[in-house]
Amino acid sequence: MVGYKPDEQTPANQKLIAGALSGVVTRFVTQPLDVLKIKSQLQNKRNKSLTLFGISKSIYLEEGITAFWHGHNVGQVYSIISTSSQFYVYEVSTRYAFKFFDYKYNKFLGEFLCGIWSGCCVATFVTPLDVIRVRQILIKEQYRGFYNGAKAVYRSGGLLAFYEGWFTGILMTGPQMGITFALFSHVQPILLRNFCRWKSGACRHESEAHNGQHLVVATFVAAGAAGLVSKIVTYPLDLARRRLQIATHKANDQYFTPTSSKRVVQCKKLLGCIVECYRSNGIKGLYQGLSVTLLKAQVTTVFTFTTYELVCYLMTDFGKNA
Repeated sequence: MVGYKPDEQTPANQKLIAGALSGVVTRFVTQPLDVLKIKSQLQNKRNKSLTLFGISKSIYLEEGITAFWHGHNVGQVYSIISTSSQFYVYEVSTRYAFKFFDYKYNKFLGEFLCGIWSGCCVATFVTPLDVIRVRQILIKEQYRGFYNGAKAVYRSGGLLAFYEGWFTGILMTGPQMGITFALFSHVQPILLRNFCRWKSGACRHESEAHNGQHLVVATFVAAGAAGLVSKIVTYPLDLARRRLQIATHKANDQYFTPTSSKRVVQCKKLLGCIVECYRSNGIKGLYQGLSVTLLKAQVTTVFTFTTYELVCYLMTDFGKNA
């Protein structure tokens, strides 16, 4: 159901709803991992005491269990916009791609390019929210609430501060979405066809494989593989983007700064950030925080695609039986 298919039965407006619901579910489940991911990405490597376990312990002891959901409200809006728009733009672009070139023989390339376009649109839509959200995770009191957070970001660097890391986000999210959608759209149908053959020996039509159980398993495996590959390929840009998003952040003694938010690394230029990461610890420096990021990427991709597919499936099934 992800991407355009000639016999598609789910309208675009229902897919937009499915994308929004998928974003809400995914954000709530993955928010603690996102907090750990962002904190670990911003750490100065010289701060040896703050391992992943050390960061978790520090957050819990200094800020309490609710700190793992700092930035969650803005994050929910961010997720609704990003997830619904990424699926909607992808659905619309693949629909047009199917009409204007030989999609049958260039399917993988077409889905990859449509995914890139989707990712670029999403990065542009959500960068201001992402900047506020990252800074709320860093120091909640200083950026508390959407309105106060937006004012604090504006005071730190004007309107341009809301788009810190935007270009890096485009460079990262475009290829990441391209790889994710292309791999998912290639692997999931193969799994569904095989499930159908194992069940009945042959399939008259691919849609016969679309029952709930098969859909969940195929989506889980395909989404997990796609998320893993795309995140590994684009991770150095993700690391740089986070450090660019706090370029104009200035700690204020008026607000409590947790240990996990002290001595963070801030960058002003993409190339300088990449070079500095490499100088600090070689190739490992470009992949600082990768372990929790991969875990978060796996959980995010699996929940996003599985929820999206199931909601589309349920709405289509409900429409047939209504």
